[in-house]
Amino acid sequence: MTEFATCGTCGVPERFHQLNTWMTDGDIVQATNHEARMAMAECENVDPVFRAVGDAIGVSIDHLVINIIARGTQLYMDSLIPPPVKEMIRGKTLEVRDFAQGVMDLCHAIGYGRYRFLDYRYENDEEDFCRISIYRPFSILETSGAFAGVIASSVGGEHSVTYEEVGPGLYELTTTWTTYPEVLKERLTLSQHAPRQGDVDFERCPECGIPRLLASMCEWDMENGVIRNTQNGYRMAILSPGLMDTVFDALEWELGEEIPRLVVNAQRAYAREGFQPIDFSRPLEEIRQHLAVRGLGNLRDCAMGEGGANLRLDNACMRLPLVGLLQGSFERINGVESEVEWEVSGEDTLSVEVRPRR
Repeated sequence: MTEFATCGTCGVPERFHQLNTWMTDGDIVQATNHEARMAMAECENVDPVFRAVGDAIGVSIDHLVINIIARGTQLYMDSLIPPPVKEMIRGKTLEVRDFAQGVMDLCHAIGYGRYRFLDYRYENDEEDFCRISIYRPFSILETSGAFAGVIASSVGGEHSVTYEEVGPGLYELTTTWTTYPEVLKERLTLSQHAPRQGDVDFERCPECGIPRLLASMCEWDMENGVIRNTQNGYRMAILSPGLMDTVFDALEWELGEEIPRLVVNAQRAYAREGFQPIDFSRPLEEIRQHLAVRGLGNLRDCAMGEGGANLRLDNACMRLPLVGLLQGSFERINGVESEVEWEVSGEDTLSVEVRPRR
C-alpha cells in the first residue's frame, strides 16, 4: 500500500487537503482549478436514491446513470490529465499500471473505496479491456461510470463498463470500447464554476488550512479508502456537484419532466427513514457551518417547526437531494406527511418551503 503523509497538526491526509480549497461562499474547489467545484458530503444515499427513481418509473436507470457519469467524468478528466501524459499512455511509453496507481491513490484519499489494479489489454482493437477491483465503493454506479470515464480520457474513444460483486462488498469492474448515445454527447456538458467572494468564515488548521470542523468530524481509513463522519456515523466522499446536478438534468432529458420530483421524493423517503446527515433543527449558524464545510452553499435562512420548514441557500449545489433532505427531516421530526415547493433564482439561490399536508 502507498504510504500517505498526514498534517502534523490536524491529522488530515496531505493528499486530501492538497487537492481541495474551501472558499468563502460555501463552496469547495479544486486547489489547482477553481473552476471545478467539489463537495464533501455523506454518500450512503447515492445509489438508493437512483434506484428508488428507477423503481418509481418501473425500469432500472443504472445503465443511464453509469453512461452519464462516464461521459461527464471524461469531460472532467480531459481538463486534468495533461496532453503529454495522454500521448505517453497512447504511445505506450507510460506504463498504464503506474498511471493507474496514481489515480487509485487519489480515490483512496477522497473516500471512494479500496482500489486494486487487476489486468488490462491495450492494442487499439475490440478486445481491449481494463479491469480493477473496488472494495466498499461509496457508490457502485458512480465509481463504475467514473472508471469508464477515466479510461476514455486516458486512451481516447468511448468506453462502457460492467461490474460484478465477487464477494461481500467487493466488485470487479471491466471496461470495453463502446459508442455513447448521440443525445448524451450532444447535450451533456459541464459548466465551469465561478467562485464568488462570500462571508463564510471557518476556523482553520494553522498548518494545512482545512476547516477545523471538517478535521474534527472526519476520520480516514486510507487503506480501505473510507472517510467516516464520527459525529453522525455516515460515510463521506468528495463528489462533483456539477456532475451530480448534470446527471439529474440528463435523466430529465431522457425520461421526462417528472424526474426532479421523483429525485426529491426518493431523498425525502430515505431521510424520513433515518438518513439525517444535517440536523436542520439546530441554530442557524451551526447549520450554516455544516452546509458550507460540505461545499453545499452559503445559508441565509433556515427554520423548522411544527408548522413547516423553510430554507434559503445562496450558491447552492446538489439542489434536488437537499430539497428532499429538508422535507424528509421535517417529516421525521414531526411525524407528518408534507408537501414541498422549491425554486432556484438569481445566482443559484435555492429557496425551499415545506408545509404539512392538509
